[in-house]
Amino acid sequence: MGLHTFISAGTFLLGKAAADALPTLALGLFRFLIAGVGFLLLARIRHLELWAVAKSDWRAYLWAGFLGVALNQIAFLGGLALTVPSHAALLYALTPTVVLLLAWARGQEKPGPRKLGGLVLAFTGVLVLLSGRAGSGALPPKWILGDLMVLVAVVAWAGYTVMSRPLVQKHGAQRATTLSILFGLAIFAPLGIFGLPKLMVAAVPTMAWVGLIYLGLMTSVVSYLLWFHALSMKEPSRVAIATNGQPVATAFLAWMFYGQPVTPAFAVGAVLVLSGVLLTQV
Repeated sequence: MGLHTFISAGTFLLGKAAADALPTLALGLFRFLIAGVGFLLLARIRHLELWAVAKSDWRAYLWAGFLGVALNQIAFLGGLALTVPSHAALLYALTPTVVLLLAWARGQEKPGPRKLGGLVLAFTGVLVLLSGRAGSGALPPKWILGDLMVLVAVVAWAGYTVMSRPLVQKHGAQRATTLSILFGLAIFAPLGIFGLPKLMVAAVPTMAWVGLIYLGLMTSVVSYLLWFHALSMKEPSRVAIATNGQPVATAFLAWMFYGQPVTPAFAVGAVLVLSGVLLTQV
């Protein structure tokens, strides 16, 4: 999970370069075409049976593909194009808190006063972030819209995490990840085609292509495999809490490479969110 956190910090930074230059739907399509080919090659090398497993649990994998690929990526890539990397990383730190909420809603867990207090604290941090000020002016409206879209992506990822653990335990990390990606690609592809007419290949800078390749290989193959491998050993909320280093790492890298300042609203929001998340998990 430490390696996963490091790769994810790069995702928010390099993904931002790709999201700024490429249409959201086209970017998502290319990203998961790369990931799909990568996973199929790995499955072939390891001689993994996919078709029989897909037929036996196709409904579960269809939902996993919708949540983890289609909905998550439309919201994440679209939101990342509008907001800044540090905001997106901070919102993703809410993942274990949202996982807890979903488990509560499904009757799998009943949080006590401490965890309820942590939920309130974490989401108060989000409100501070969304209502904060950037520099001397109000937070740009497009940042707020981008943050809200990333929040939708977080909810989708949390749902994906909760429902994927039984699949990982039943079919193994690589097989479950491969099928989730392929089902998600099948759902996303018809939408992604609509983004192709807006793609101006000659105008796309080199860093955007680097970001696309990073998203396709490092984030969608290596990072997903690490995530699912961890899910095979630990509860979803315990896996998710290990990502709490992302906001700090991303904010530092965004300051270093993008010159993005750490605003008071971000600092206060980060303290509240991370404190709340830790409180729900201890």
